Amino acid sequence: MHTNDQKYDSDNPDVLAAYQAETNGDFFQAIECYKKALAENPNLGIVYKHAGNVFYRIGMLQEAVDHFKKARKLLPNFSTVQYDLGLAYYRQAKIKMGIECMEEVLRLDKNFIMANYWLGVFYTQYGHMREAKKHFRTVIKKNPDIYIAYFHLGMTNIKLGCYDEAVDNLLKVTRANPKCPASYALLGEAYMNLEDKFKARKAFKDALKYDPDLRKAQRGINLLDDFNDVDF
Repeated sequence: MHTNDQKYDSDNPDVLAAYQAETNGDFFQAIECYKKALAENPNLGIVYKHAGNVFYRIGMLQEAVDHFKKARKLLPNFSTVQYDLGLAYYRQAKIKMGIECMEEVLRLDKNFIMANYWLGVFYTQYGHMREAKKHFRTVIKKNPDIYIAYFHLGMTNIKLGCYDEAVDNLLKVTRANPKCPASYALLGEAYMNLEDKFKARKAFKDALKYDPDLRKAQRGINLLDDFNDVDF
């Protein structure tokens, strides 16, 4: 008879072999070892999670989802299982289901900052921009050094028409990473909407400096033909 502890961890030799195979990059061998361990003891919740992660890594998303759901049933209070399942759903374009998983992550662990980040991304994809903004703002409040959240917040604020806020967000990114063309292009868009053509043109030119093929910046420059004679 298996003890409840075995649903969390195992010294099963097949599990140990699976860990070793993963370390060596032999993911299909790892899967086979996990399957053997689970055939012997189907209560190994953490093994379903590990197997799901391997399936996710090699792009077998439905298999990943199936294993994460079994892990969730055995480990209902593990926030990381909900998190992994949410990401797998997102990769399947099941965005609403991904949102539900990430919201559950935060119910289990309110400090799980990457759940806030992905909820921002998911809500953006789902078209709920105000919810997305709330989560991106939570991320930077908890950790101001996650600059990708400023980038997404800037993009979200542009879509919401909050252009001054977008400028502030995107300047945070360009100051931390002065060679980020996508941030300069978004910054140019925000300045254009504020009718600050001088700063918009400079931002677009900075974007093209680091990526001459960035079409968003090229289009922005073309729209600002009345500043073509300005030299920066």
